[in-house]
Amino acid sequence: MVALDLTTVVQNGIIHVDPALNGRQVRVVVLTDDGPVTKADRQGLLERMFAHRSKVDAFVPLSRDEANSRT
Repeated sequence: MVALDLTTVVQNGIIHVDPALNGRQVRVVVLTDDGPVTKADRQGLLERMFAHRSKVDAFVPLSRDEANSRT
């Protein structure tokens, strides 16, 4: 895995990344500069993110074996 550190602005709830990453599996970590966040705030943020996620055409989730492979 190669680590890329980038800074972007969330627009309309969407995190935009470099189009060169299209079709590649990536891991996204969200860090904000807003200071400490309470557990309730964090839970609310996650609930809102999952409630308004973008639909990606032709998306196929990984199987359990693929997700757990270490290669």
